[in-house]
Amino acid sequence: MTKTVNDYIAGLSGVPADVAKRLHGALLATGALTDAVKWGHPIYEAGGAVCLLKGAKDYVTFGFWRGAEMLDLDARLEKGGGKGDMAYIRLRTTDDVDDAQVARLVARGIELNRLKGDPMKAA
Repeated sequence: MTKTVNDYIAGLSGVPADVAKRLHGALLATGALTDAVKWGHPIYEAGGAVCLLKGAKDYVTFGFWRGAEMLDLDARLEKGGGKGDMAYIRLRTTDDVDDAQVARLVARGIELNRLKGDPMKAA
């Protein structure tokens, strides 16, 4: 069982492992998030869940709990299925991880949590 985000990333291979390492570093560099493994993959929190990363065979999913309210920030954001507010970006190379853009997205996610509360507890 995966215990830490580093353990999770170490369990990935190939390009997704490199992308996840790069993304994890960019997320921690914001200085605003705490990380944990929940539901089998890393999540990042500040005033509630903000974002997640999840490795797949050929890419890393970079998802946001309130991503549907952030579509204007990044054209790569795709709304998740169902009625939720999730939206995600599929990162296929380390070049897809832009530290400044990660910081902008995280800042908006944190701001939305501050305004609306923890998305995991919202009705």
